[in-house]
Amino acid sequence: MSIKKEIELEEEIRLLKKELEVLGDDLERFRLQTEESIDDLKLEIEAIKLLLQQSMEGFRDRFAEAKERVVREIDPEVLKKGV
Repeated sequence: MSIKKEIELEEEIRLLKKELEVLGDDLERFRLQTEESIDDLKLEIEAIKLLLQQSMEGFRDRFAEAKERVVREIDPEVLKKGV
């Protein structure tokens, strides 16, 4: 292999490594943003549940029943599709 070709291959490897680093950084940033969004949703759900507990008698029992029914009857994959 010629020295020129070897230098070109080394440069291509260096560029690919750099691109992988950037993609890894982007993926980590996306993961953190997703976790933050999920945490925000969890807090909002808890706030809604608290409000409903305070304003609706029997909410805890009714919520538990509704949750059990949803778990039994609704396929989470359908929810992902937005149907």
